[in-house]
Amino acid sequence: MRSLPEGYEPWLVKFANSHDGADAGAIEYVYAQMAKEAGIQVPDVHLFPARHGAGYFAIKRFDRDGQKRFHMHTACGLLHSDFRTPSLDYEDLLALTSILTRDVREVEKMFRLAVFNVMAHNRDDHAKNFSYLMNEEGQWKLSPAYDLTFSSGPRMEQSTTVIGEGKNPSVEHLKKLGEETSLSETQIVDIIEQTKAALAGWTEKAKEYGVSKANIDLIGKKLSERN
Repeated sequence: MRSLPEGYEPWLVKFANSHDGADAGAIEYVYAQMAKEAGIQVPDVHLFPARHGAGYFAIKRFDRDGQKRFHMHTACGLLHSDFRTPSLDYEDLLALTSILTRDVREVEKMFRLAVFNVMAHNRDDHAKNFSYLMNEEGQWKLSPAYDLTFSSGPRMEQSTTVIGEGKNPSVEHLKKLGEETSLSETQIVDIIEQTKAALAGWTEKAKEYGVSKANIDLIGKKLSERN
């Protein structure tokens, strides 16, 4: 294998396609900031300036460390799930996380991610957007979160349902989902409230990073419906 320069860090940079708006990178960057404030582990991110548009979103790869590559598997691969169509419920992902990691802290991470995706209107939460990393001792952990952004999803529904609800999952559905885990009622409420507080910063952050007024208003309206 070709050796890499000393200090090399692998990153992924996203370039908008014909369906993305000029501010898609800025929107994803703001979502990463809000996710961090919601207590979600997110890789380092950066918004590169662009000649046209609000910038290019970049994220550091979490499956690499210089020359070293970590063993990774998506929920899609582990469960032989079709990521192209809705096929999973967050109950499935919580159960998978519990069985695979045997660590309640990892289950909490998955629940926190479910809460963020639903309340932030990230409906592109299909089976390939959840991954697990295995260390040299064979211990699995949930990977840092990625592909967190505003999206409508298939038929305007969550790609991953919440207790069977995909069209209009609510805070009550999330609370019921949390009850299926080993988390306490206090933990469940705290996670939901922390997520609400993080999402409340959408408008201010979106203005700072050049998101268009039309998208600030549209996304703000959708966030208010969930909160």
